[in-house]
Amino acid sequence: AAARVYWTLKVLGLKELSVLNGGVKAWTGAKLPLNKEGVLAPTSNYEPQLDMSLIATTQEVAQRVKSGDAVLIDARPEAFFKGETRAPMAKVPGTLPGAVNLRHDKWFAPGSSVFVSENQARQIAASSPIDPAKQTVSFCNTGHWAATNWFAMSEVLGQKNVKLYPTSMTEWSRDPNLPMDNVPSRVAQLVIDAKLWADKTFK
Repeated sequence: AAARVYWTLKVLGLKELSVLNGGVKAWTGAKLPLNKEGVLAPTSNYEPQLDMSLIATTQEVAQRVKSGDAVLIDARPEAFFKGETRAPMAKVPGTLPGAVNLRHDKWFAPGSSVFVSENQARQIAASSPIDPAKQTVSFCNTGHWAATNWFAMSEVLGQKNVKLYPTSMTEWSRDPNLPMDNVPSRVAQLVIDAKLWADKTFK
């Protein structure tokens, strides 16, 4: 989620941005102090300067799918990519046509929320479907997992041609005119729907 907030602020034109590596868990693990009192933020007169170059719209993604001139990176766990499950907000299981799977948690040290070093990130990129020479679109269900892939490629590795598709499969899957890969049979979709309903009802 921190990477998604970072991306949003960058879209709004802010320049001096950072992410606390490891989050609050790492902070408290280092025995650093926490403020438990409410803080009133000062009023700002900042006027946002939108940077639309960071955003991939559904229309643009559809054009990229048709032309095949971009790397479409699915940040979701493999079960989502393969169409074995879907997010409750999505209409149909599956992924974008021609997409490749690069899970968002590949960028974290095993079993932690700490981001890997730059050298380790470059090793991950070298063994992944990332192609710095091509326009890249990072997506997931709602743009949150995808923001981690975007952050790794854009802010850590310095790749300039990376965009985030913020509405991702939640919006894409709701348009029956848009193509998808890894869409299961209707029977399989009904099974997935039943499981999601049961998980929500009996949780």
